[in-house]
Amino acid sequence: MPAVMEAIDRMTTSEKFDAMNYLWASLSASGGNLSPAWHERELAKTAARVKAGVERPISWQAAKEIIAGAF
Repeated sequence: MPAVMEAIDRMTTSEKFDAMNYLWASLSASGGNLSPAWHERELAKTAARVKAGVERPISWQAAKEIIAGAF
């Protein structure tokens, strides 16, 4: 296992969140496209379903309520 992964395994939850924030900031600073090709394809499929009226967006609050009701 690479040393960085071993270091992550030893981190506290707080340290892991700090590391994620640092990684995201570092990736964002590169100015490139952060979305992989497969994700772009899925977004396009979703947009097509919305445009066709097959799917409609809902609020984040409504989504959380649906998810909470599933358990």
